[in-house]
Amino acid sequence: MKNLAKFMLMMGVIAAILAGCGTAQDDPGNVAEPGQNEEETASEGQGGQEQREEEEEESSEDGTDGEGNSEIRILEQNMTYSVEGEMKEDTAFLKHSDNQNYSMYVLPAYELTAEEPNKDVLYLTENDQVFMRIELLPDDADWDMLEENTKAQLGAVSENVQTSKAPSDDFYKDASVMRAEGNGEKVSAYLVKNDNLSLKLTLFNKEDADHEDAFLQMAKTIMKEKTQE
Repeated sequence: MKNLAKFMLMMGVIAAILAGCGTAQDDPGNVAEPGQNEEETASEGQGGQEQREEEEEESSEDGTDGEGNSEIRILEQNMTYSVEGEMKEDTAFLKHSDNQNYSMYVLPAYELTAEEPNKDVLYLTENDQVFMRIELLPDDADWDMLEENTKAQLGAVSENVQTSKAPSDDFYKDASVMRAEGNGEKVSAYLVKNDNLSLKLTLFNKEDADHEDAFLQMAKTIMKEKTQE
């Protein structure tokens, strides 16, 4: 009887152990589905990649125009120029014109300001009678009429209005240049027509204060900006 009781007790214990193991194996809450961890990791990685791609797209949109050309400009650049035959080198700083929606690099001795709608003036700080007038022109401007009017304006300085050769720089390669001198005044006009920019530059210098090259070096950094909506 004792042996039978022991045998029955052992069988009960074994049955209980087997029942517990079966429950653990059958419980779906205790076992992760195959591939579940891999899917979650892949999903998290894909989400992070999409976010990075979106950020990169936003960053590229901030600095490009409709043609995909970058509009981001550094805040300063070195510039070499001459004043009355003396070569100089200085750091020019980026300035923006809200009057005509463009930016350009301006040397420390000069100031950029609005003169009237669609006309700005870049002048020598120590003598504002030495300056350059900047006018951005529409793409459909009548160039024959513009040249005629410009010649008439220079005729007020001198009857002898001369046509000059444009500077060798690519910015001025197709420019029309006119000059007139009188009573110590030296006035020149540059009608510039490039692929993305048309403008009229009128430079007012003195016989004893010729800053023409400095003005031209700064003018060739002019770049149109997006119209603020």
